Amino acid sequence: MKLVQLAGSYFLGTEEFTSSNSMRATMVFKEKINGEKLVGSYRELILENRLLQTKIIEYPEKNKFEWGRFSTEELEQLLSFEEEKLSKKYDKDTLLKEYYPTNTRLPFNLSVVDEYTVVISMNHIVANGRCLVFWIQKWLQYYEGDKQKGRDEQTIHTNFLHGILRMMKRVNAFLWLPIFLTDFILKAGKNPGQDTVDLSYGKTPAKSNNYATKTYGFDRDETKKILLLCKAKKMTLTEYTCEIVVKGLFQYVPDKKRVVISMPMDIHPLSPYSPEYTYGNLIASLPAQFFQGKEIDKQVKSMFRWFKRGLPYSLSCLGAAVSISYEKVKTQWLEQSKKPIPERSPLGDFSLTYSNLGVISYPVMERLVDSIYFSFKSQSILLVSSTLCGKLYMKVSVSKDLYHAEEVFKLFDQILSSEYLQNLK
Repeated sequence: MKLVQLAGSYFLGTEEFTSSNSMRATMVFKEKINGEKLVGSYRELILENRLLQTKIIEYPEKNKFEWGRFSTEELEQLLSFEEEKLSKKYDKDTLLKEYYPTNTRLPFNLSVVDEYTVVISMNHIVANGRCLVFWIQKWLQYYEGDKQKGRDEQTIHTNFLHGILRMMKRVNAFLWLPIFLTDFILKAGKNPGQDTVDLSYGKTPAKSNNYATKTYGFDRDETKKILLLCKAKKMTLTEYTCEIVVKGLFQYVPDKKRVVISMPMDIHPLSPYSPEYTYGNLIASLPAQFFQGKEIDKQVKSMFRWFKRGLPYSLSCLGAAVSISYEKVKTQWLEQSKKPIPERSPLGDFSLTYSNLGVISYPVMERLVDSIYFSFKSQSILLVSSTLCGKLYMKVSVSKDLYHAEEVFKLFDQILSSEYLQNLK
């Protein structure tokens, strides 16, 4: 199986069980939404960009799936459906419960909450978080009436030297892979599931569409202080957030010895792609484990060296290489999603998933957007962060059938409080 198909096979295998296949951004405009411009810009965006007309086509007899394209008739029907949706307003709870199986709705779509707020969804089989941000700013260029600036600003270097350097990085990632796996398994111990912080408390997942989210926003002064603290600790914001979450989980469940965080990595540095033209969820994740009784900041810095070595890339390539049968892989993903978290493999018994989409620097988003929060309906507790106009935004998502949402949010009210973030020792 190709690397780009690995994540897609997961969502195609589990979406019916988890009622989840799309990333979401809740975005608040600085000014009232113009309904006419909203509908017109959305239609134009879809019609002029082939990737947003994507239809997933499965070939069970060929043991694969492909990214196809809706026919002209199908496209018009789907656009009519979306335009009808855009004529109405929906509360956030209603939108959170929405689930449309892949191919029953356009992969990039909008829903209006109120005069200032929209929820933007994008199918995770078609794109990753970086691509979602790209398409949001692309749509805003259409909305603003200056679509030419919405081109993909990321240049894919194709000269010989860049190619050699990337090849060397990929080779290096594979050379480190057996060392990482051996180290990970030995440190995990004989009973990792019993030793790991799990706020689902071993509950067995059931088919569900019952999720909850909570947002945490920081103004410019608070964000600046947090970033200065990161600099003083010689950490990135991602590393620092990882540290505060790990410490918070260990303080909350002191009798557990291990925390496992799944952290996605954009593979663009190792395998360049264009969000505008590349189909698929090009993302790789690193399972990062941390242990009670050792200095967390040093563990975090050590773990992030695996990112620099490209381990998420080589680990995902290994997963794709051993996934020969597409239908079998889909079944395995589904079976895995039905297991209690402690019973999953040492590489999959996550305490939490953390994704940082980084600094959003598109000028059109800085001009038009007041705030933006990202989420995904995940089986694990999911924390997503991003920074726009010097302000840090975070959102926590949980499955209410696996977790006690009030318990999780109360914990993160403390962990993600401005005071805690600025005074972590």
